[in-house]
Amino acid sequence: MKKVIFIFILITSTIVSSCIGEDIRQDEISEELRILNPIENIVVSESYQFNTSFFNNIGEIDNSTTVVWSSSNEAVASIDTSGLLSALTEGTTIITAQIEDGSSIITETSLSIIVTLEPTEIETPPANKSGTITTTSSYRLEGDFTITEIENTNNILISIADNYTATTSLPGLYVYLSNNPNSINGALELGAVTVFNGAHTYTVSNTNINNYTYILYWCKPFGVKVGEGKINN
Repeated sequence: MKKVIFIFILITSTIVSSCIGEDIRQDEISEELRILNPIENIVVSESYQFNTSFFNNIGEIDNSTTVVWSSSNEAVASIDTSGLLSALTEGTTIITAQIEDGSSIITETSLSIIVTLEPTEIETPPANKSGTITTTSSYRLEGDFTITEIENTNNILISIADNYTATTSLPGLYVYLSNNPNSINGALELGAVTVFNGAHTYTVSNTNINNYTYILYWCKPFGVKVGEGKINN
């Protein structure tokens, strides 16, 4: 009986050690304010409502903060306290969103807006992103991926490329979307990994393409990261 227990402990210790690899223990990251629906152009006399999310220092959404909006050229376009942009005359302005703490700026984000006279549709950047999955442990885990918006929905499609491969040796390998590369607290669990080689997809409902910045692979029973993929614009 003692021999069986010893073997179990040895196997468990080996798995945990291999899972951890170069896993980072520090969970804190930089706070970030993100515009979820950026645009590049707008027509004179039209308006556009910006939506934002503020991610705190562990990557979770914090709805207790107030966003302060400003326009660098209010003669071209103004923006109110709710983030509603009003196009006034032809030209260019820079829209800035800030989270403040008294007189200090915690974080901010900006984008350039072109106001035109022609009544054309508002142009938006391509709704797709991509990245590469790499292992953070001694186990094999790699492959490319793309993320695209599903037209006329608030859903996204994650397409894992055919060069993807993952070990079948890990117990309880799960995949997540997260804003913190070091933690799955507040992350969106996509489920257990069931495909270990080749192309496959995940459809994620009610999720904006700008909501997350990482795909994480987690050894769930032992609570350690084994792989990550930074989501790039």
